Amino acid sequence: MHSSFGALLDAGTAVISDIFDTMRQMPLVLDNQIFPITGENCRFAGPAYTITGATYYWEGGGDRSKLEAIDHMPEGVVALWAGTDIRGVCCFGDLLASAMKARGVAGAVVDGGVRDTAFIKGMRLPVLARYRTPAQAIGRWRVTARQVPVQVRGALQDWVSVHPGDIVVADEDGVIIVPGEMLDRVAQRVGEWSQKDSRARQDIAKGLPLIQALAKYGHL
Repeated sequence: MHSSFGALLDAGTAVISDIFDTMRQMPLVLDNQIFPITGENCRFAGPAYTITGATYYWEGGGDRSKLEAIDHMPEGVVALWAGTDIRGVCCFGDLLASAMKARGVAGAVVDGGVRDTAFIKGMRLPVLARYRTPAQAIGRWRVTARQVPVQVRGALQDWVSVHPGDIVVADEDGVIIVPGEMLDRVAQRVGEWSQKDSRARQDIAKGLPLIQALAKYGHL
């Protein structure tokens, strides 16, 4: 894992969100309905490998574009699935998840659905999704592009734009995006912020009143 990715993951999504606030920029937090399919311990960070699709009705055959997208995923990426208008059907299931796991994908964030969740839980591939469903996408929804700018549902704004290579960080609090061009700056600041938080936490645990802690550290 890139050292900056590790720094972001160690700091956590809450600290990263606070850093965006100090920069007077909207934190790029994904929809709060995106939840861990594979259990609460769902922590990962890596560059976004974007996949997008749309409702599309056709007869017979698999979604070749979806299979090609997975076959081209490099090791260490986060597969970010932008379902756009997807409804009630899955982006992938056990076989496609197995292929992503074999390719060394760090995790998957799905603005849409997945299925075969019992099997996926046993794979130790971290997956977050907006919903679960038994219904397949074949004949109903298909991948239209990979490694292009995509839009996924946001928590603080309706849609969050994500570009290939932007950093996806996921932990117990949710998912946040760090634009690639901001990585070094944010990684440096989260280290400083985390140290200040740790000192504040220690002082508060020793009985320092919150008002005094605010005056001492400038934030809580």
